[in-house]
Amino acid sequence: MSTNGVYADDARSEGKAGKRFTIMLLAILLAVCVFGAAAYFIARQRAARSNNGGAQSAATQSTNEAQSAEKVAANSWKIAGALTEACTCSVPCSCNFGQGPSPHSYCYPFYSYHIRKGNYGDVTLDDLHFGSADLKSGRYIFIDERADAQQREALQRIAARVIERVSAEDVEKKMKEIAEHVRYAAIEQSYDERRNHLKVAGVGEFDSEYMMGMDRNSPVVVRNNTTWRVRETIKAKTKFYRVHLGGDVIDTKDTNSNQAEFEYTDATDFGGPVEWNCGAEANHAASERSCHK
Repeated sequence: MSTNGVYADDARSEGKAGKRFTIMLLAILLAVCVFGAAAYFIARQRAARSNNGGAQSAATQSTNEAQSAEKVAANSWKIAGALTEACTCSVPCSCNFGQGPSPHSYCYPFYSYHIRKGNYGDVTLDDLHFGSADLKSGRYIFIDERADAQQREALQRIAARVIERVSAEDVEKKMKEIAEHVRYAAIEQSYDERRNHLKVAGVGEFDSEYMMGMDRNSPVVVRNNTTWRVRETIKAKTKFYRVHLGGDVIDTKDTNSNQAEFEYTDATDFGGPVEWNCGAEANHAASERSCHK
């Protein structure tokens, strides 16, 4: 009897041990599952944040590129039309040939650009004018009084490039320098197959006839002019040229005039900054000067 009792207790002990082992194994498996699920969730969260950060970075880069492109487009410009000019030199103005002024030791040009077609970014500039009178006392830039606020700002920027010949990077600085000297005026600029005419209220006026060639029907044309960024200039002679601005007074005739077609963009090379006149009160002999407008 005692032997049978011993066997019975061992069997019960073995059964209990088996149950404990099974419970422990299930607990371990459950813990592994819980930890695995937690690790998977954390990994998914990190991946989502990483992907989201990458998407945001790509979106930011795309936005910056778009803004940069918009800025470039907003500052791009193109103008085309006619240049009408007269100066105090005799015909032909020797400045146009890379020489000093003649017959005087100075050259005072007065000119206007008529924009037949043009824009600065999305600002239309069609049929507007801008120009300058480069006199003994300084340079006087004028802009068409018909231009609205946006057009005036655009034309000031273009004048800084075309007339002052500064780089695109220096436009803002030059605009501030010339702002108080820019005047807005009524500008009459006309030209045809025989003559040109310019009148700027409060500045001056000139009227010229083209110099006709051998055939008496077509004007004399100069190519590769050294002073203007144009392909060709028609040579003309003034019937009168008058300017009265501050202490500057010009009242002459039979002087040089130019008529030309121009086409400029923000990428045009206008050369470096230049003085406002050619030879006036010069510190150098006229023969040592070359006149660049």
